[in-house]
Amino acid sequence: MPSIAELLRERGAWLKSCGGDVNETLRRAELLRLIGNAYVEFESVRDALLNGPGLAGEQLDNLSEAQRNMLAALADEGFLHQHDAGGLRAAHALSRRFLSGGWLEELAWLAGMHAGAEEGIFAQCVGWEVKGFRGENEIDVILRKGGRLAFISCKALQSDFDSSNRKLRGRLMDALHEADNLGDHFGRPGDRVGVLVTSDLYDELRNDRPRYQALMGKAAVFDVRIIPLEELQWELLVAAMRDLMEGEAEPVFEQP
Repeated sequence: MPSIAELLRERGAWLKSCGGDVNETLRRAELLRLIGNAYVEFESVRDALLNGPGLAGEQLDNLSEAQRNMLAALADEGFLHQHDAGGLRAAHALSRRFLSGGWLEELAWLAGMHAGAEEGIFAQCVGWEVKGFRGENEIDVILRKGGRLAFISCKALQSDFDSSNRKLRGRLMDALHEADNLGDHFGRPGDRVGVLVTSDLYDELRNDRPRYQALMGKAAVFDVRIIPLEELQWELLVAAMRDLMEGEAEPVFEQP
């Protein structure tokens, strides 16, 4: 069976030297699952670590057990720095990248491999040439099962979806168009495209009705599988990745 690299070469594209470190991801698998299973709690910790004076004082005293476990795991990875005032902050550029969204790419790859992917890569630069023109894209996750590829765009966004937040709506729609463009550019019949976002896109009090109808409608037209916050819990995420790759099982949250 051809590899991801071989399938892309048939399409005038090639893998470049950049790419995520699989061994590091496997080592911190427990941390990734912790974040995915309690993203809303992680969100406040992340924002404090990335902005302002950091995480300090009463904030540290009032952390939940899940948040304390996350901080301990982040410290074990060398991602945290204690500044002179005693607060915690992101230690360096790599930790900032991980906290701001790199973790989501790693979690998507990990879930995809657990879901039955035979090969997977993430944070991967892909070069391409079309009619003499050359370019490059960074693709968050590419999975392969058999001869079929799945391209996944990952966006760590605000968890609370507010329909009046035009910036968030715009970022969600941009993520959908970005993923669809990847499919148009690199995909072939039978390949799949997904968008993994950390926003709450279904209203559980209204029979799981989509909160952003225009986004879901356009995703249906583009045949892009949106995986929202509701499916970020580990077992649900593995099921969503399986659905994405196989294209046969019903989505965990059906779109009316």
